[in-house]
Amino acid sequence: MRRFTLAAVFLTLTTIPAFASDGRLDDNGCHYDRKNGRYHCHEQRPPNTNRFAPVKKSRENLCLDKRSPNYNMLRHFVAYQNLRTCLSSGGREPDFETGGLADKPW
Repeated sequence: MRRFTLAAVFLTLTTIPAFASDGRLDDNGCHYDRKNGRYHCHEQRPPNTNRFAPVKKSRENLCLDKRSPNYNMLRHFVAYQNLRTCLSSGGREPDFETGGLADKPW
């Protein structure tokens, strides 16, 4: 019994606690993890039906308005009323010369 107690105490003191991310999921099933500086997804959700939203935040965390060449191609996005609120949610502005895909290899 004494060995079991010592083993239990040892295991309790040497385990590393796991912490869940503290961010809520947006309409894409994703969130911006401020600690790691990344936008990532946990769930697959159906496409957003608000095709004519003033601003759309893509799964790549880009805030696209109707000036963007990729605006009409987005199917999975979070709708925002303006660019300022999209950017304050952790989104970033696209590079309009490349259509917002500057970090992609193609």
